[in-house]
Amino acid sequence: MSDTRIIELRIENKRLKTQVENLEKKVLSLVGMINLHASGGIKNKNLLNDQLIQLLNSTDSQINIISLKIDKFYTIEIKRIAQKGIPVLIITNERSKIPKEHQVYYDQLKNTPGINIINNPNVRFLLVFNNKEVIYSGGSLDKQDLEKSILISTVINTPGKIKKIAEIFNSMLPSFMR
Repeated sequence: MSDTRIIELRIENKRLKTQVENLEKKVLSLVGMINLHASGGIKNKNLLNDQLIQLLNSTDSQINIISLKIDKFYTIEIKRIAQKGIPVLIITNERSKIPKEHQVYYDQLKNTPGINIINNPNVRFLLVFNNKEVIYSGGSLDKQDLEKSILISTVINTPGKIKKIAEIFNSMLPSFMR
C-alpha cells in the first residue's frame, strides 16, 4: 500500500471514530431520561407522592399542573410554592364538576396570588412539570387517592420531550394565553 493510501485510511478512520463517539454521546444522553415506575400497592405506596413533592419543592421556575382535582395536602404545597414567587399554572376541571369536598381547595388556590387556574372539562390525567422534569400519571393531586391506587408514573427529563409536553399543555390553554 502506498503512503498516500495509508494517510487517507487514517483520516477516514479518525472521521469514523469521531462519528461513533458523537453517536455514543447521543445514546448516553438519552439513557435514563425517561423512567417508568409502578406507584401504589404495598411496596410503593407513596412513590408517586414522593416524586411529586420532590418535583414541586425543587422547582425554581414556573410549575405547570394538570389535575382533575386537588386535595388539602397539595393545596398547601402549591400555595407554598406561589409564596416563594414561583408562578403556578393549573389546568383543572370546572368548579361545578369538582367533588364538593375539593371545591374549597379550588377556591383557596383561585384566590392565591401567583396561581392561575384555567378550567378545562377534558382533564383526565395528572401532569406536573417544570422546565427540567415531567411527571405524568393517571389520577389527580389527591394524596390519599395516589396512595391507594396502583398507577404507572412516567418521569421525563429529556429537554426535547419536555418541550413537546409543554406544547401539548399550551394546546389546552385558551387561545389568548397561548
